[in-house]
Amino acid sequence: MKNIQSILDKVRRVARASFENAVRLHEDAVLLFDEERIPSALHTTALSIEELGKYFLYEEVWWHNMSDPKWDEVEIQRWLRSTYSHTAKQTWFAGQAKDFFVSKTVVQILVTGELEQIKQKSTYVGLPRKKIGVDFRKRLMTPFRASKKRTMDLITAVNDYLIVLSLGIRKGAYMVELPEIDDLLAEQSFERHFRELWPHMRPSTKRHIAKLEKLEDDPER
Repeated sequence: MKNIQSILDKVRRVARASFENAVRLHEDAVLLFDEERIPSALHTTALSIEELGKYFLYEEVWWHNMSDPKWDEVEIQRWLRSTYSHTAKQTWFAGQAKDFFVSKTVVQILVTGELEQIKQKSTYVGLPRKKIGVDFRKRLMTPFRASKKRTMDLITAVNDYLIVLSLGIRKGAYMVELPEIDDLLAEQSFERHFRELWPHMRPSTKRHIAKLEKLEDDPER
């Protein structure tokens, strides 16, 4: 059991670091977008989505094992194998974001695995593959065709999610399981930072925020 507790301590540390890294990548994506580095902004916001998905995967393992019976190492390994799959991490973020007024189009891109294709196209130059090699009949793929609107939509999805989650936690409407991340999100400065960082917000997000703002702050915050 001592070994399992050691594993869970590492799971908790990885979860925290993944969330912090997701925030860093999201901020970098905004900076790149502001400098008109659209392909790099698109690639980076996809990475921030994956790190958020990884956080929720690790958080799930940690939370499920905070009371007995704890999983053995084989079960923990089986669960965390998904963290090495880009599409699995994207899907985990989608599972969280779909209830936070994130664009249905963005959620669809995540759950179908389309984001992984978009990410690859925003990174590399080349020709599509076919079974036995390169498909010379297809059009050249280049990051310079990355869609500015799609990039904006993805960055907005992450930013809206962080703002709503932060405000909702402070109001007592939402929570995350890892106490240190829950406390970080509950800080009003966290919400304010992302409101100032990225001025774009979906109308449905604005309406939901207006409802949350009418609630009293959680007195324990």
